[in-house]
Amino acid sequence: MKQILSIVVASLALSLGTQAQAQSAVDVGVIKNEDVKIVQKLLYPKADRLEMGGHLAVMPFDAFTFTPAAALTVAKHIREDLGFEGVLMGGYSLKNTRYTELEGPAYGVSPDAYRFLGSVMVDAQYSPIYAKMNVAGQRIFHHDIFFTGGLGATIEQAMQPDNSLASAPTLGLGVGARVFTGGGYALRFQLRDDILREKRAKTVDTQGWFIKQNVSLVIGISKLSK
Repeated sequence: MKQILSIVVASLALSLGTQAQAQSAVDVGVIKNEDVKIVQKLLYPKADRLEMGGHLAVMPFDAFTFTPAAALTVAKHIREDLGFEGVLMGGYSLKNTRYTELEGPAYGVSPDAYRFLGSVMVDAQYSPIYAKMNVAGQRIFHHDIFFTGGLGATIEQAMQPDNSLASAPTLGLGVGARVFTGGGYALRFQLRDDILREKRAKTVDTQGWFIKQNVSLVIGISKLSK
């Protein structure tokens, strides 16, 4: 009799536990993609903040020159996805091996190349992507992706002996990323393409006007205001 009573009590307890678990489950059905929203706050917001940065750059893709450069940037972010940035860049182009070969005794020709000296740009910056990434399962980094477009001016100098100067209106386009490191700091990586409409006195076959692209790889660090 005691054995039967024990079985009945155990069965009732199991039944009540199963009902309690069933009542705690909530069936919300299928969630549509458009119903999934990010509800958490951004860990590193940019809106209404200033961003100042220092950067090193290199222009490795020119046919006749190799150019190291440095840049200072100041940006004002009016929204999380939109800001405006001023860029002041300076550098000095060096002759690459192709240029040296052409002006050597085998050819004796000095290419009509111009060295980069400096530029000033004002860009609009659009940052549509904010995300985080897991690096080797050890650390989470927050980052964003941004696109830039703007106008400015560039000064270059002829590498031929007369060293004539040329100033050029410039259209600047770019894509980059910030990797936030904490404390308001961020590492910045960027690919820039500055398109120059340059007036060259010796380039007669195009009536003196020459279109040139200064493509640069940029890495730096920036600081967001509080």
